[in-house]
Amino acid sequence: MHRCPEFHGVFGTLKVAFCQLEALAELEAAQAAGDATALAAAISKADSAGVGQEQLAAAKKALFKLQKEKRDKSKLERAKSQAQAELAAAVAGESAEELRKAIQKAQDAGLALEEAQTRLEVLEEEEKKECIQLAFEDLEYAISQDDVEQANLALEDAAGMGASEEELKEAEEKIAALRLKLDPEGEARRRRVEARKAKSGEKKWNFSGKSNNRIINDRFREHEAELERQRMLAFRARGRFRANAEDEGEEGAEKGVKKLRAEVSKELGAVPLPKLNEAASGFAWGRVPKEETEAPRRITLRAHLEAGAGIDLHASWWGMVVDGIDPEPGQPGLRVRDTLVEVNGTSLMELTDEDCEQRFADLFGDGCVVKVEPFVQVSGILAPPAAVDKTSLQNDLERFAADYGIELRME
Repeated sequence: MHRCPEFHGVFGTLKVAFCQLEALAELEAAQAAGDATALAAAISKADSAGVGQEQLAAAKKALFKLQKEKRDKSKLERAKSQAQAELAAAVAGESAEELRKAIQKAQDAGLALEEAQTRLEVLEEEEKKECIQLAFEDLEYAISQDDVEQANLALEDAAGMGASEEELKEAEEKIAALRLKLDPEGEARRRRVEARKAKSGEKKWNFSGKSNNRIINDRFREHEAELERQRMLAFRARGRFRANAEDEGEEGAEKGVKKLRAEVSKELGAVPLPKLNEAASGFAWGRVPKEETEAPRRITLRAHLEAGAGIDLHASWWGMVVDGIDPEPGQPGLRVRDTLVEVNGTSLMELTDEDCEQRFADLFGDGCVVKVEPFVQVSGILAPPAAVDKTSLQNDLERFAADYGIELRME
């Protein structure tokens, strides 16, 4: 029996095609199921079978997202469990401040807060009563020391904390008795002034006279204000032409300004005009951080089958920026806010966010080598000799930061 080479060649081609179809089917099934472990195995099998690069790239990107979602879910569960434990401990405790912090943390984690809010109201009420009691104790001590000023301050504290009207009235009577004891004439005068202020009824006199007609009163006020303005202009001498110059348009205003400058120069001597558009230097860099002189590092990444590299990243113009690092599998030598600028010799810089993330997903794997640039934070002091338009400066800084993919902040 003779073997036909053509037959075996066709058979081999069909076998390869069948293996590719089978691997592609497993790849699609794993993607649809959202199983990171199965998808990682399917990607390895599809790569060995020679599945097209386009399908592999889409699968790797999907695996990258699944691993990230799994890490985020695990972190959320840990944060929720920790917040639940802290909330339970704070509810059982006696500190309103600790309970407020625990409630804020539990609210961020999405936990139920009805019992905690009720307990917080009780603790805050107790805290409020305790503070009011301390304020009144301070007031009693100040009265015993004949210190009216400190007693008034303690009374203000008690009123600000919500003390009852009866308690405040009793405290005011004690302070009044102390003032009467220390300064009888001054206290009697103060009481007469308060009695006059407390008298009800309309005022007998107003700005314009004794009239009860509000419209006439307003007209008198306007007339008196205009007369006062005219008197002030006449008194200043230079002001007599200012209002007229402003009404004559730009030319008249310019003439008025020149005339005013001439009179000022005559009285005070020649005053030079300010120099416009003069170059001024008023910026100095602060201390140079050690990261600025640090050389780029090359790190071999570890990758877990399900959790991936265990690092949270976001794409930028400079590469993939590290937002967080999980304990497992751990990445020795990598720091938060570092930037991965290169993977296996391929640059991640100067790409759109989507292309940068896709390229990283294509090249990422256990044992891949990345080039890392450290995060650098520098500061400087702006102290120009002339005033600076902060709004314009802030807008320029924002545009510069957007162009170069950096963060700028002015304080």
